[in-house]
Amino acid sequence: MFATLTATQTAFEALAAEFEPRTYTGEQAVRMVTVLGVIHRLTEGLLAQAASRVAETGAHARDGDRDVVQFYARTVGVDASEARRVISTVKKLEQLPEVDAAVRDGRLSGRQAQLVADAAICNPAAGSALLAAAAEGMVPLKDACVLARARVEDPVARAERQHLSRRFRTWTAADGMFEGHFRLAPEVGGPLKAALDAQTQRIFRARRTTGPHESLETYAADALATLIQRESGALNPAETGGAVKGGAVKGGAVKGGAVKSGAATGTAATVHVMIDHAVLVRGEALEGEQCEIPGVGPVSVEWVRELLGHAFVTAVIKKGRDITTVAHFGRHIPAALRTAMIAGGRECDIVGCHGRGYLEIDHSEVDYAKGGPAAWWNVAWRCSVHHKRKTRGWKLGPPDPHTGKHTLHPPDIVVRR
Repeated sequence: MFATLTATQTAFEALAAEFEPRTYTGEQAVRMVTVLGVIHRLTEGLLAQAASRVAETGAHARDGDRDVVQFYARTVGVDASEARRVISTVKKLEQLPEVDAAVRDGRLSGRQAQLVADAAICNPAAGSALLAAAAEGMVPLKDACVLARARVEDPVARAERQHLSRRFRTWTAADGMFEGHFRLAPEVGGPLKAALDAQTQRIFRARRTTGPHESLETYAADALATLIQRESGALNPAETGGAVKGGAVKGGAVKGGAVKSGAATGTAATVHVMIDHAVLVRGEALEGEQCEIPGVGPVSVEWVRELLGHAFVTAVIKKGRDITTVAHFGRHIPAALRTAMIAGGRECDIVGCHGRGYLEIDHSEVDYAKGGPAAWWNVAWRCSVHHKRKTRGWKLGPPDPHTGKHTLHPPDIVVRR
């Protein structure tokens, strides 16, 4: 075995020394990334298993490391938190042979293995579904993990666990920037996200004509600062889009409690909740039933009931008007159709893209300029990149029979539909 490892190391060292990416075509570069991706995943799996054996034998103590986490972090060159996750995942894989086999086959990265193992330990029956989701990408996998946990967790216990897990931590980055990490229950995070998205869109619209043009993540940072400073009194409540004026935030903490979904310090925001009619009437969700904020995750039915009583919320109750009949011949998107699109899945409809932030509604099958109506069959969510490509002449292929998503082809490709 060590002869193979040594030979592999030597071969890779030679490859790295001679590697010049500019000499490859685009297709060759794609193939290179694909092959190296498999090798990377296989290496991560082998590293984790080898580290687990180091822990079992106590061999890490020979070089003075206090535990296997410190040994792994020092040897591999990662931080302690990542090393700890790797060791923890290996222990869980011992109870999950199907997931362990996927790691050994190079089908899961280290991060994917951690997500699948954490969720499968809670819900072993979901193992196959989680592996299928992992093949689609990180976004579908995270969604599947949330769903797998929710299916086996008591709603009351889930709410209590999430409440006790709430966190907010900040630090100063190496370049002096103020950074942080937070965890909030979906009943709090959903309304907060809606408020931030609304303020981000205000700033985007204000900057679209005046500039400077920056990324939506940059505008979102300005939106967060605007909302907090406005709440603390550092900003005039009438002030809207644009950069937050310099200066320190006035003393005092932001007022406690969850952000109300109707408004957040003056910024109108709607929270969309997807809930089955039977769930709303019964007061609890059974397996296979839905009560969630699209793009955030499952929420308490009791919270939704309270929200319907006093907050500005769109409840998409799956019983009633046939949304497929809603149409408008023009650019205007009827409220019922817009809500139906959110309920149907707020995600870019191009194959391989799981973009969910700041999407645009596009006339999908028949362009507006050619008389295309704003109808259920003719509208779709598009991220800004794919929307621009389609506008510039890229062509849509037929929808995937399983996902309904389209492949977007360059203008010089002939597309058969």
